[in-house]
Amino acid sequence: MYRYDLLRPVRDPDACRHNPPRLGPDTLGIEITEPELAAACGLGNLDPQHGPGGDGRAAVKAALDHPLPPPGARLVTLRPDPDAFGAMAVLTLRAKGVVLGDEIRRRVERIARADRFDRGPWPGRRPLPTDVAELERLLFPDPEVAALAACCADGSLTPAARVAALERWLLGEAPEAVWCERVRARAERLWQALQEGRIALDEAAGGRIALLRSAEPGALVLGYLLAPVVVAEARAPDAPGHDPRKVTVAQWDAEHADLRAVAAELAGREPGWGGSATIVGSPQGRGTELPISEIAAVVARHLRS
Repeated sequence: MYRYDLLRPVRDPDACRHNPPRLGPDTLGIEITEPELAAACGLGNLDPQHGPGGDGRAAVKAALDHPLPPPGARLVTLRPDPDAFGAMAVLTLRAKGVVLGDEIRRRVERIARADRFDRGPWPGRRPLPTDVAELERLLFPDPEVAALAACCADGSLTPAARVAALERWLLGEAPEAVWCERVRARAERLWQALQEGRIALDEAAGGRIALLRSAEPGALVLGYLLAPVVVAEARAPDAPGHDPRKVTVAQWDAEHADLRAVAAELAGREPGWGGSATIVGSPQGRGTELPISEIAAVVARHLRS
């Protein structure tokens, strides 16, 4: 039906060899956030969160009504996550003639909600978790989608195998046990990092913004214990300050800050910033050189009353 591939960021030393055979007139991009790669996707780029003029929907949700690529098309992404691979799975199911009924659409919404970090109103300031079980509940409010994320991030699987796993889940199957176990192990690693002081938490804007520095996946949830808006630097607290790093600006829901304005202002200083109403990120593949204090100052200017 379709072919599936992961592209390499343009800064990857192997990108010049890896990407060109996977681009061209029969390629549809899914969340291709690097403009030169998006331009080489002849069938366009399905990216309503990061692309110009996008409506902020998750890719998996936009795939419900996006024009179907022709048979044999190649679907590519830079993001090995349930949103991108889920979008490929939705397009594939539609191409196979599967009726996307209410249950499938509810599962699509679960992926979209996790991608948006949509968890209802911010519950207020709370203490740090006291054990790993409490942390796991905070970290993975939807354990099945978390297991899908573990599957999508597994580089030992082909992109086609990951898309197939999303298809099976959309059709009602539970995630495989191996992915559920990886979710539990991830919670244990984050708990260990917290106990060992490898996660740094601070505040800005009078406690309305949490500043987080951690190399551990999922640490963002700890920032939300302090404030509804988090500026998260994906780097260990003791890492060299000059290293390029990934920074994410996220809010619990869209009520606390105008993150579209944040993304626009940051993109004016450093092209490549983009995202949705609830989460924006630094340029894909190359990180950011902007200091976290400068990013937090931009966010503070766009806090809502």
